[in-house]
Amino acid sequence: MVESAAEKIQSIETPEGTFTVRLTLDDLGSIYPGMIRYTVEVLHGTETVYTYAINSYEAPPGSLFDTQEVAEIVFSRLVHDVAARPHVYTRPRLFTRPLPDSGTTDVVILQGSPRRFGNSAKIASWCDDEAARAGLSSRVFYLQEMDIRACAGCYTCYDYGYCPVEDDMPGIIRALEAASIIVVCTPVYTSTVPAPLKAVMDRCQWLHAREKILGREVHARGLLVAVAGRRGAEPFVCVAHVVDAFMENLGILPAEPVLIGDLDRVRDVEKIEGVEGDVRAALRALLTPRDEG
Repeated sequence: MVESAAEKIQSIETPEGTFTVRLTLDDLGSIYPGMIRYTVEVLHGTETVYTYAINSYEAPPGSLFDTQEVAEIVFSRLVHDVAARPHVYTRPRLFTRPLPDSGTTDVVILQGSPRRFGNSAKIASWCDDEAARAGLSSRVFYLQEMDIRACAGCYTCYDYGYCPVEDDMPGIIRALEAASIIVVCTPVYTSTVPAPLKAVMDRCQWLHAREKILGREVHARGLLVAVAGRRGAEPFVCVAHVVDAFMENLGILPAEPVLIGDLDRVRDVEKIEGVEGDVRAALRALLTPRDEG
């Protein structure tokens, strides 16, 4: 958790009771160089009834506004508004977007291919089945069929610990945060991952913010299973880097990936002798409890 120091405090006596408007500064430089978050809170007694936050990364280079100035303006206006309309601030108005209470499983499988019954989907089904054989719960997310929007780079998640974009991402965040195993099944598209999977990875900055700001650590091991049309290792170079970066960003410990090429010629991954066993064995190795000694 990031420590904060009070910058400004103003107490206001009203017929509705005592209010406090507080501006605090949080140095988030350990997350991103030079990131400062300014938080303005209104407290009714000891209860927080309103929160506004902004951080220095929200202002693009060359911007005409300064985030500290914005926070100070908000502070001054709230002092005036609370004094003029205290009844408005007697009930909490906290802006948040809670994650679902349900939807957690031991194994989360991100199926990145747009093809519902393609090779990556078959591999995802093998992983799903192997988890069931081990007595663990699992879920396959078919990302193409979900409403996942691109990251807007607004950095709101580093203010409040939630993402303001309204789509299906909360369920994925909740599942990833609780999982013990995370499997990424993907084809190689133009030397990298398909757009829906990349969108999910980018939006997991929300999860990164929850880890860094709220202390919600991910305790998971990860596995990449990728398929490519061409032979050799070269088609997988970018995919492996992208998925490794995704896992590293969230603190997921990656296993050795399973990379399956030559699908332009073979067409069906099930026709490659031994590959299903390789995938199942790679996942099974992760399902074995780690030696804590």
